[in-house]
Amino acid sequence: MDGLLSHKGLLRLLQEAAALASDQVGFGVKDVERKRLAWMLTGWRVELRQRPCWPAPVTIHTWPRSLDGFFSERDFEVYSGGALAALATSRWLLVNIDTSHASRITPEIEALYTLDDRRVFDQPMAAVGHSDPAAVETFSCTAGRRDIDTNQHVNNIHYLDYALEALPEQVWNALPPTVEILFRRQIRLGTEIHCFYVQKDGRHQVEIRSSQSRTPHAFLWFG
Repeated sequence: MDGLLSHKGLLRLLQEAAALASDQVGFGVKDVERKRLAWMLTGWRVELRQRPCWPAPVTIHTWPRSLDGFFSERDFEVYSGGALAALATSRWLLVNIDTSHASRITPEIEALYTLDDRRVFDQPMAAVGHSDPAAVETFSCTAGRRDIDTNQHVNNIHYLDYALEALPEQVWNALPPTVEILFRRQIRLGTEIHCFYVQKDGRHQVEIRSSQSRTPHAFLWFG
């Protein structure tokens, strides 16, 4: 709204960079139909250090940090005007699209990628999230066709949309630079979404639930 890069805009850029990086090694979106395998995002952490003004050019460097078992970790550096504008890390799960189950990363798949163990953050991403009985429902909606991506579920960026709507006005007006997202369960078309907000441990937590599932769909932390 202010013409500066937002967390949502940053996630769009990072998602595109990750897709292009896998495409370049023959394991991208266009290869899913043939290989019956797809990378599914399970977590983000982004730190927006600067907010470049539209239409400033940005450059994204990305590299796979690990390929282990069923998961891969990928890090990012974003530059604008020669200055470091953002850092990010992500976790991806390899999924068989026919069974919707996790698929082990084979040596053949690992050989396609060049690993770099550089970490942009010292601390690992959250592996679990915990519901808080003090959390209050502050936003609800129904997942619509506008939210659905090529995997036929809500795109990861829209989880952030839902959480932003759930934040108090004073938090929305001064968002912390760091946002972390833990995806727990897919959201399908027509799902009734309920967002619960609480401030805990110095951060603002939004939990995304639905009436169709006992398992939370996601946890998001701001700060």
